[in-house]
Amino acid sequence: MLLKALADHAPHMADLPPTNYRPRTVRWCLTIDTDGEPVLRGADGRPQLNDLADAEHRNGIVLNAPYVYRSGAKPPPMLLVDTLEYVVAAAKNTTPKAQEEALRRNDAYIDLLRAWARDAGDDPAARAVLACFDQGRHRTVALPDGAKPSDVVAVSVHGHDWPHLGAAAQEAWRATVTARKSGRAGSGRCLSCGHERPLLDSLPEPVKAGLIPVATGRGRDAQLVSVNTSAQGRGGRIQLADIPLCEECGARSTAVLNALLAERSHRYRMPDSVIVWWLKDPVELPLMDVLLNAEPQDVAAVFAELEKPRRGRSAEDIEANRFYAATLAANQSRVVVREWIDIALEQALQRVAAWFRDHEIQPWRSDAPRPVPVWLMARCLGRGQDTNEGWRYTKDTEPQDAHRRLLGAALHTTPPPFALLTHLHQRIGADGRIDHARAALLRLAYNRTFATEHGKVPPVLDEERTESAYVAGRLFAVLESLQYRALRNPETGEGPNSTIADKMLSAAKATPRARMEPLLDKSQAHLRRLRTSGRPKDKGAQTAYFRTICDLHDLLDGPLPDVLDQEGQSLFSLGYYQQHAHDQRQRRAHANGSPQEDQS
Repeated sequence: MLLKALADHAPHMADLPPTNYRPRTVRWCLTIDTDGEPVLRGADGRPQLNDLADAEHRNGIVLNAPYVYRSGAKPPPMLLVDTLEYVVAAAKNTTPKAQEEALRRNDAYIDLLRAWARDAGDDPAARAVLACFDQGRHRTVALPDGAKPSDVVAVSVHGHDWPHLGAAAQEAWRATVTARKSGRAGSGRCLSCGHERPLLDSLPEPVKAGLIPVATGRGRDAQLVSVNTSAQGRGGRIQLADIPLCEECGARSTAVLNALLAERSHRYRMPDSVIVWWLKDPVELPLMDVLLNAEPQDVAAVFAELEKPRRGRSAEDIEANRFYAATLAANQSRVVVREWIDIALEQALQRVAAWFRDHEIQPWRSDAPRPVPVWLMARCLGRGQDTNEGWRYTKDTEPQDAHRRLLGAALHTTPPPFALLTHLHQRIGADGRIDHARAALLRLAYNRTFATEHGKVPPVLDEERTESAYVAGRLFAVLESLQYRALRNPETGEGPNSTIADKMLSAAKATPRARMEPLLDKSQAHLRRLRTSGRPKDKGAQTAYFRTICDLHDLLDGPLPDVLDQEGQSLFSLGYYQQHAHDQRQRRAHANGSPQEDQS
């Protein structure tokens, strides 16, 4: 269960805020002395607020402060740290209604201070704060220019630590939250910890605004469990009636989730959602980093972990450990749990390893297969363009759910959605380009969607493969290379401005026979041009090209295919890409002195 896994992870989280606290950006501070008198005053003698903003913290400083989700017509106050409307009765506007509401909120704030001061006993900070507010000194504070009633303000006592972080304040706030959130549920067995305790009516803390991406870019606090009406709940029950949670586990679960979502090492933000992950027992293992970044050392670490003999303590760490991941979206002020994964860590390692085995492919500029990070595999589904740094994809032009769908395929060992494959072929046709990322996605989609165990496309060129679509793709690559070599300027080495792939890759992979038979006829002129150029290298290249074209024809059982479906187009594209990668490797080997045939 998601809430239990989050609550159980609390002991492993460093610097977790106290129960029912959260990091808040505090803009202003009302500083008083031990007699309750404001310390900072203006030229007119009126008390002033300290501005906590500076060049480094433009909106103020971040403090762990009391926090609970509040709503309704009369939202209750927070202890000590709250907005200017609650602390100094700063109204939202000048209407009588707004003024009256500000006074009501300030009175409720002072009542909460009194309850804390009673429990604090002889605490000098509590006495000073109560003296200031009981005598109305806070109402004489001059508001700074630009201050908004919604700005957060803290109270401090000169010479003392922040009073809201004291043990008495934490205990008083915890009791306040328990009273607010546990009135109807009574006591019972907590579904998370299993103890008999007072149960929550609703979760005290929401997921912090901005931690879950939303389309508008303006997120709001969102409740992880929100069942507000009987029509939404099972059997007419609302809120946490069907999810018995004690106050400690409920507070821990959302606090841990907020902390994980704030850590880049535990979450990945996507256009329409965010995925957050953690291990039951944390160990040093780049499980998700390897999917997101595909660094060679991280990929090697995953495979090495799987190959280790399972003995001793390390075996227990892996075999008994569990991997958790949740994909979250937001709908207004509610969290949408799109997916929840709870599997053994070893199973997660196996799925990640399978992801790389199924997609890594040899790029044109490398002699060994290389993996592709998930973010780039998703990005390659968008538009691209040539830049001074080479081909680059335009951010946010890929399908909005591409990142989420590909991560889901990785973590479940499932094929990527067929719609992504269709979209990929459309982009390849529009751009006339298949690069390493697109080839890797094609190999993944083909191997998981169409191929049997023995029919998978390997990461390097399979020279014995005889499917007509694969051979046709290889042949198209050879014809493109031949055209480029025959038409390039022998002095500058520059080839034609566009190749046959730029003009007809999309059409050729859909209807190979109609498009490629005329190209085969034209190839005779290109071969003749190389043969008669008078340059020995050209004559050697002509021989190599002619032999390759003949060898590919021999692999075909009949004519080129008339029409290819998505499966056939995927094979065509893979044959095209892998033939080019193979030829590039041969050229590098020839340049280094290896006895390979040269088509360069």
